[in-house]
Amino acid sequence: MKISSEEIAKLANVSRSTVSRVINNYSNVPDETRRRVMEVIEKYNYHPHPSARVLAGKANQMILLCISDYNDGKNRWRGTESPYFIRMIAALVSQSKEYGYLISVFIVTEEADYGKIENMFFNREVCAGIFIGFEFPFQISHMNRLIMKGFSMVIIDPGTGVMEAENVRKVFSENLQAGYMATSYLLKQGHRYIAHLAGDHRMSSQDRLKGYEKAMKEADIPEESIWIARGNFESNLSYQSAVKLMENHLITAIFAGNDLMAVCALRAARDLGRHVPENIAIVGCDYTVTYRNLGFDLTSIELSVDEIAARAVKAALGMESEQNIYCKATFHKGSSA
Repeated sequence: MKISSEEIAKLANVSRSTVSRVINNYSNVPDETRRRVMEVIEKYNYHPHPSARVLAGKANQMILLCISDYNDGKNRWRGTESPYFIRMIAALVSQSKEYGYLISVFIVTEEADYGKIENMFFNREVCAGIFIGFEFPFQISHMNRLIMKGFSMVIIDPGTGVMEAENVRKVFSENLQAGYMATSYLLKQGHRYIAHLAGDHRMSSQDRLKGYEKAMKEADIPEESIWIARGNFESNLSYQSAVKLMENHLITAIFAGNDLMAVCALRAARDLGRHVPENIAIVGCDYTVTYRNLGFDLTSIELSVDEIAARAVKAALGMESEQNIYCKATFHKGSSA
């Protein structure tokens, strides 16, 4: 009697992705669930169809790293231009090597690329996928289609709407907490006139902004004293926005959405004759050691790339039992605030 993986899932009262994970011998399947699935497989002498080889066992020692390079003008998002992702790629490669695995980087620029990713899974060229920068609605729909096929996937900082499934793990950096922590620190230092130099439209930027607004509102700062200017993680725009903030408002502190923008704010303050931190305090985010090595002793909030990479690789290899993994923000005191 022929039987499909869907029918096995029904008979064992589990999801199809669980059947896949049992066949793949992933470690994070409960023993009782594994036993129940294997009993059905053995009873019906199930063998995976050739077109579903991805469910037939681990492919090889290759993890596919997919980076979004999306750009629609308004919601500009170019992952390949981000220093953050250069650091992330290096950390993922290093972590994968620890377990004897390799990383293959795939830049997603068009809709046809999702079909190529699917083929790589089906052809068993890769054993798992790690996805970064996929947070716009049309990208989420593609993510969900891949998830429904049972592929082993890890999504770093996913947008809202990514479905829950046993074959997907989500790794979150606590961006809202980072924004809240930075702003709360400045408030505790006695600052009441704090501006936010914000990033672009990606979710991490919006969460850092929400953290800033949350801290300001909890401190009973009036709405008219909450100032937000866009830097979009770009040097020129960040510098110009920081100049305007300091010229147009009586601010005493700036929380910048990342360290690049914080450095631009430092330059702007210097050019306007403001002393840091005496006249204007500045806090960054991401804690980029490179800037410290260049002489910028920033007070900053770290969202550890190494921790994110380590948890993501472990999740891709079936070594994380939690489906939603959170990497906490850490405060670093410098001389800028």
